[in-house]
Amino acid sequence: MSPNVAKIVAPLVNNGLYENAEAAVKDLMAHHILHQIEHYRAIVAKFEEKYGMRYSQFTAYLQERAKQLAGQPALHKKFMLEEEDALDWKIATEMLESWLGLRGKSAA
Repeated sequence: MSPNVAKIVAPLVNNGLYENAEAAVKDLMAHHILHQIEHYRAIVAKFEEKYGMRYSQFTAYLQERAKQLAGQPALHKKFMLEEEDALDWKIATEMLESWLGLRGKSAA
Protein backbone atom coordinates (compact mmCIF):
# COMPACT_ATOMS: atom_id res chain seq x y z
CA MET A 1 0.00 0.00 0.00
CA SER A 2 1.30 3.42 -0.86
CA PRO A 3 2.32 5.73 1.97
CA ASN A 4 -0.17 8.34 0.73
CA VAL A 5 -3.09 5.94 1.06
CA ALA A 6 -1.95 4.83 4.50
CA LYS A 7 -1.70 8.48 5.53
CA ILE A 8 -5.24 9.19 4.31
CA VAL A 9 -6.77 6.36 6.35
CA ALA A 10 -4.45 6.82 9.35
CA PRO A 11 -7.07 8.74 11.40
CA LEU A 12 -9.46 5.80 11.06
CA VAL A 13 -6.79 3.35 12.20
CA ASN A 14 -5.46 5.62 14.96
CA ASN A 15 -8.95 6.05 16.41
CA GLY A 16 -9.39 2.29 16.53
CA LEU A 17 -12.07 2.12 13.86
CA TYR A 18 -9.98 -0.29 11.81
CA GLU A 19 -7.23 -2.71 12.69
CA ASN A 20 -4.95 -1.45 9.93
CA ALA A 21 -4.87 0.64 6.75
CA GLU A 22 -5.61 -2.33 4.51
CA ALA A 23 -8.77 -3.20 6.46
CA ALA A 24 -9.88 0.44 6.27
CA VAL A 25 -9.36 0.66 2.52
CA LYS A 26 -11.15 -2.65 1.89
CA ASP A 27 -14.14 -1.62 3.99
CA LEU A 28 -14.35 1.88 2.51
CA MET A 29 -14.13 0.44 -0.98
CA ALA A 30 -16.87 -2.10 -0.26
CA HIS A 31 -19.14 0.64 1.12
CA HIS A 32 -18.49 2.88 -1.87
CA ILE A 33 -19.27 0.08 -4.30
CA LEU A 34 -22.53 -0.69 -2.49
CA HIS A 35 -23.46 2.99 -2.53
CA GLN A 36 -22.88 3.17 -6.29
CA ILE A 37 -24.91 0.00 -6.85
CA GLU A 38 -27.81 1.46 -4.86
CA HIS A 39 -27.55 4.73 -6.79
CA TYR A 40 -27.69 3.12 -10.23
CA ARG A 41 -30.34 0.60 -9.20
CA ALA A 42 -32.54 3.53 -8.17
CA ILE A 43 -32.06 5.21 -11.56
CA VAL A 44 -32.84 1.99 -13.43
CA ALA A 45 -35.90 1.40 -11.22
CA LYS A 46 -37.13 4.94 -11.91
CA PHE A 47 -37.07 4.32 -15.66
CA GLU A 48 -38.61 0.85 -15.32
CA GLU A 49 -41.45 2.36 -13.31
CA LYS A 50 -41.88 5.31 -15.69
CA TYR A 51 -42.10 3.14 -18.80
CA GLY A 52 -43.39 -0.12 -17.31
CA MET A 53 -40.68 -2.22 -18.93
CA ARG A 54 -37.02 -3.17 -18.78
CA TYR A 55 -34.32 -1.37 -20.77
CA SER A 56 -34.05 -4.10 -23.43
CA GLN A 57 -37.81 -3.87 -24.04
CA PHE A 58 -37.63 -0.08 -24.16
CA THR A 59 -35.00 -0.07 -26.90
CA ALA A 60 -37.19 -2.35 -29.01
CA TYR A 61 -40.14 -0.04 -28.32
CA LEU A 62 -38.11 2.99 -29.44
CA GLN A 63 -37.12 1.32 -32.69
CA GLU A 64 -40.76 0.65 -33.51
CA ARG A 65 -41.78 4.12 -32.39
CA ALA A 66 -39.18 5.72 -34.66
CA LYS A 67 -40.73 3.94 -37.65
CA GLN A 68 -44.24 5.05 -36.66
CA LEU A 69 -43.23 8.69 -36.15
CA ALA A 70 -41.31 9.06 -39.38
CA GLY A 71 -44.11 11.09 -40.97
CA GLN A 72 -45.36 12.88 -37.84
CA PRO A 73 -43.06 15.82 -37.02
CA ALA A 74 -45.40 17.06 -34.28
CA LEU A 75 -44.47 14.03 -32.15
CA HIS A 76 -40.70 14.28 -32.67
CA LYS A 77 -40.15 16.34 -29.50
CA LYS A 78 -41.76 13.66 -27.32
CA PHE A 79 -39.69 11.02 -29.09
CA MET A 80 -36.50 13.01 -28.48
CA LEU A 81 -37.31 13.12 -24.75
CA GLU A 82 -37.73 9.35 -24.80
CA GLU A 83 -34.39 9.06 -26.61
CA GLU A 84 -32.75 11.15 -23.88
CA ASP A 85 -34.26 8.85 -21.26
CA ALA A 86 -32.97 5.87 -23.24
CA LEU A 87 -29.44 7.25 -23.13
CA ASP A 88 -29.60 7.98 -19.40
CA TRP A 89 -31.12 4.54 -18.81
CA LYS A 90 -28.40 2.85 -20.88
CA ILE A 91 -25.67 4.66 -18.96
CA ALA A 92 -27.23 3.73 -15.61
CA THR A 93 -27.62 0.10 -16.69
CA GLU A 94 -24.01 -0.12 -17.85
CA MET A 95 -22.70 1.58 -14.72
CA LEU A 96 -24.77 -0.75 -12.53
CA GLU A 97 -23.30 -3.77 -14.33
CA SER A 98 -19.82 -2.32 -13.91
CA TRP A 99 -20.23 -1.71 -10.16
CA LEU A 100 -21.79 -5.16 -9.69
CA GLY A 101 -18.74 -6.64 -11.43
CA LEU A 102 -16.44 -4.70 -9.12
CA ARG A 103 -18.35 -5.95 -6.11
CA GLY A 104 -17.67 -9.51 -7.21
CA LYS A 105 -13.98 -8.81 -7.78
CA SER A 106 -13.50 -6.92 -4.52
CA ALA A 107 -15.08 -9.73 -2.52
CA ALA A 108 -12.58 -12.22 -3.94
